[in-house]
Formats: sequence, C-alpha cells, structure tokens
Amino acid sequence: MSDFPWVRFFPSDWLAGTRGMSAVETGVYITLVATMYERGEPIPEDQARLARLCGASNSAFKKALDTLIEEGKITRVNGGLWNDRVEKEKVYLSEKSEVARRAGKMSAEKRKQNQEAEATPVQRPFNGRSTKPEARSQKPEATLSSVAAPPAAQADFDQLQSKLTEAVDGKIQPHGSFVVGPIAELMANGVSLELDVIPVIRSKAEKMMRPAQSWAYFVPMIREAYERRVAAGRALPPPPKIGQSDDDWARRLRFARKRSGWSHDEWGPAPGEDGCLVPTHLLQPGDGRGWQELKAEPKRSLVA
Repeated sequence: MSDFPWVRFFPSDWLAGTRGMSAVETGVYITLVATMYERGEPIPEDQARLARLCGASNSAFKKALDTLIEEGKITRVNGGLWNDRVEKEKVYLSEKSEVARRAGKMSAEKRKQNQEAEATPVQRPFNGRSTKPEARSQKPEATLSSVAAPPAAQADFDQLQSKLTEAVDGKIQPHGSFVVGPIAELMANGVSLELDVIPVIRSKAEKMMRPAQSWAYFVPMIREAYERRVAAGRALPPPPKIGQSDDDWARRLRFARKRSGWSHDEWGPAPGEDGCLVPTHLLQPGDGRGWQELKAEPKRSLVA
C-alpha cells in the first residue's frame, strides 16, 4: 500500500504553479507527481514507459518533461525524477505521524498515572502498585515538565498551524509553514504555545524583512524565551492565591476587556482556552478573542 494514500491539495497553489502550461505539460506533470506520491520515492527515468503512463507520444512526453525540468517543477536526482513539494509533504506526514504517536503515548501514560492516583487500596494491586504504607508515602517531587505537559489538543496539527500562521502574519514561505514538527517537538517538551511560542513568533515577524524558510528558524529564539521564563519563575516565590468569587472574576474581566489582554500567570487559562477558571455565566461572546498577554494585575485594580 502507498505511503501516501491521501495528500493535501491546495487548488490555489496548483493553479498558480501550472498557469501558462500547455494541456500536455499539465497532464504529464500531475501524472508524474501522483506516481511519486504513490511510490514515495523518485521515479526511474524510463521515458518510454513514463510516456505510456502519461498517455503521450515519446516526443510529446520528452518535450513536456524538458520544460518541467527547465522550470524547476521536476528535478533529476540519482537517475530518477522527483518533486520538491512531494518531499515536503513526505516530511510533513512523517512528522505528523511521529508527534501524534508520541502524544498518544504521553496521553496513555497520563491516564495510567491518573488511574493509579485515584485507585483505592483494594484496586491498587490490579494497577501494578504496591499497597505497603512505605510505598504509598513516597511522593515524587513535582517538576516543571510534569506540570507543563502539553494538552492532547495541542497535537492537532491543523489547529497548531493555523495559530502559528496567524502569529507570523505572512512572514514565512508557504511550503515551510506546512512542517510544524519543530514547534510541536518543543511543546511536547513543555514549552507553552501561548506563553512562549506565539509571543516570540509575533514579535520576531514584526521586525523581519524577509520571510523565514520554515518554523525551525524560530526554534532557538523560542527555546531561549522559554528558558528565561522558567528561570524567572524559579527565582520568584509562589504567586498568592486569588479570590474565586463572582465579584473577583467580574472585576478581572472588566480589566481584561478594557486592556484586551489576560494575565495567564496570575489568572490561569484565558476565556476560550482549556481549563479556564472563569465562571461561564460571567463570560460574554468574544471574551479572550485576540487578547494579548498582560503583566500581573496592578494593585490599584484590587479596589476597583
């Protein structure tokens, strides 16, 4: 079975890429690309066989192939024919499959840990845990990675790509934007999409004169910002507990709406995000949409 039973197809890209081609060139091009997807590797350059495959005469096929190679649509590699877009899609699907596998494994391990933590003394032997007092008394020390494990929703590549594309505001090559594996890998290791990734990409994109080739361009900057945030967090005392009454949340919402921002560090997930602590009956349509990250709530607002 083919490694590419399906592929993403973007009509606007295809029309732009084939504009000006003859019918024969377009037919040869799509047939060769589809064959590359089916094989998952370069096609041996047997022009007589490929001409029959494309339903063209040998001379018509040779002329069309020469044009496609000249225009960079098809390339010769190690005696075969290949296409750069096919290679990018191959990398994209491979990374998507790998990160999804890792996310599934992490999710299964998390469920197992939750089941073990919630199990009664009678149930624990069936979960593979000892019921001895000394075993139960030992609690693992909380670490940043255990607290900041990414939610399963972040493994959704389409949603992730949409958020990244919005943040970069066109400052990335179209083909490079498809491969989100480098960002997903950071998130799998505890980097926050909202606190680390999005702010860095948005800030850098505003100053860029030329588009980035891929998301990997931003990885060192995101990692540096993440390390700064973690280091700063370790140097500070735990934040004070905040009030959870309707009045407390109503005041914060008024402040957030006025500033079009939200303080994740102080108030937790923003409206519209998983785990938001705000009572739903206080929320209004549009709350959280387009809001920026705010610093800690000013003291003067506590008496507002």
